[in-house]
Amino acid sequence: MDHSLPQIADPIPRATPAETGRRPEAPQFTDDPMLDRLYGVTLALVSELAVTRSRLDALERVLARRELVDQDEVEAFVPEPAAADARSRLQAEYLERVLRALE
Repeated sequence: MDHSLPQIADPIPRATPAETGRRPEAPQFTDDPMLDRLYGVTLALVSELAVTRSRLDALERVLARRELVDQDEVEAFVPEPAAADARSRLQAEYLERVLRALE
């Protein structure tokens, strides 16, 4: 039985430099622009969560396969200050992406 991981664990590839330019106009779903923005935020959250769940599943499977980390260790984890700062930056970037539709 093959237990190797796929070469690409992230199903959504990173944007190319050309794709990071000006954003296209948001699609219009309703007659209410605010409701359309809410839909945009919801879709952004769904996309972010789907990628996160996929990556988390991959990590949990790798760790379990290698018997490296026990569940209690994960639950008790407290990041060091540098890691906490990096997490804060990632969270700010995430919120910027998710809330972009409201700008």
